[in-house]
Amino acid sequence: MKVRDIRAGQAAIIAAGCLFMAGTARADDVPATPAPDATVAPVPAQPPVPAIPVAPVQAPTSAPAAPVAPVPAPTSAPTAPVNPVPAPAAAAAPATAPASGAQAPTEPPVSDATRAERLMASQVGLLHFTSAGFHSGLVRHIVLFRFLPTITDDQRAEVVRRFMALARTSRREDGSPVVVSIETGAQISGEGVDDGLQQAFVVTFRSEGDRNYYVGRPVVTDPAYFDPAHEAFKKFAAPYIVSTLVFDYAVAPAHPVRKAPVQTGRAAQVPQQQG
Repeated sequence: MKVRDIRAGQAAIIAAGCLFMAGTARADDVPATPAPDATVAPVPAQPPVPAIPVAPVQAPTSAPAAPVAPVPAPTSAPTAPVNPVPAPAAAAAPATAPASGAQAPTEPPVSDATRAERLMASQVGLLHFTSAGFHSGLVRHIVLFRFLPTITDDQRAEVVRRFMALARTSRREDGSPVVVSIETGAQISGEGVDDGLQQAFVVTFRSEGDRNYYVGRPVVTDPAYFDPAHEAFKKFAAPYIVSTLVFDYAVAPAHPVRKAPVQTGRAAQVPQQQG
């Protein structure tokens, strides 16, 4: 066992020596540094570039804000002064005002005569104001129309026909008639003072109460106290009419009521007739 181990060790030592000799020969064959190539000129080393001093850049700052005046908090609308400044006249308003669908339609201007009739109606009540017995006596109601320039003959004839039909369609709830008669005619005067009016209607009533019930708006605005047939006609004829003129008057009785004789003592004095 020992001889075999000694031989194995010697073989290992011999093998190690052979390997060492082979490594030394290879190291001698390869030069330590490669020879310089004669065809390529060596590149001289560049000198270091001196650093350029750079001024420090300041961070941008925001421009100073302009002073803003404090906005006062909204307050409630001031109350109207005791003597308010009068509003400008309607003529000073612009020709075309911007339309606003949100505004409610306003009532047209009311005349002094309409205000007086409304006041009377409020004092006596609409029921009495439109009754057949209110201020009995014949009343003439004159209506004058100026038609639209583009109206056709058929359309004008239809307006006249419907107006004349009110003599029989204008009735109270109990069926009693309101109109006594209606007359009509086209303008034929040559005096030149017709103001463009073209058609006239003369309506006769037995009392002012019948006239009030027939006319309705703008004096009577409650539908329970005016004629629905006349109201329907006004809505139909409005698109064909440019202007309207209305004039009413009470017809004086043909035979005025005479006063009773005045008694003075035993003799009776009878008023003498004039004229």
